[in-house]
Amino acid sequence: MIKIIEAYLAKLFEYNKKSAQYMEDFKANPHFRNTEEMERADSKSNAVILPELKAGEVNVCTSPDLGNQMPLVLEKWYVKVGARVKSGDVLCAIGNEAVTMECESFYNGKIIWICEHKKDLVPGDELYKIEGI
Repeated sequence: MIKIIEAYLAKLFEYNKKSAQYMEDFKANPHFRNTEEMERADSKSNAVILPELKAGEVNVCTSPDLGNQMPLVLEKWYVKVGARVKSGDVLCAIGNEAVTMECESFYNGKIIWICEHKKDLVPGDELYKIEGI
């Protein structure tokens, strides 16, 4: 029984030596980060940087290019001209026979123009204009 324990302890200490060597090898790599460093970096990388429109500045949102998809149609508006919106507010729904998606505002501001409902869209068509407030 004692020999079994001694063999186990020898392997355990050998494992710890190898583990320490592996850790030194990892630390020699400039891209290696420990758990604490990763958590710190992740909390910074998850920070959302909101684009801002200055007061009076106008931005135009255009319809997306989905590649070889069928033409898109503006299906529904959730806002009206003059509405104040925040970044992330859903403004409209666009889609085709295969997919429907909601368009969110990237900015805080006031909607100053929207395109007509049920309009067939091609990539780059203007959907709405928003003015910074």
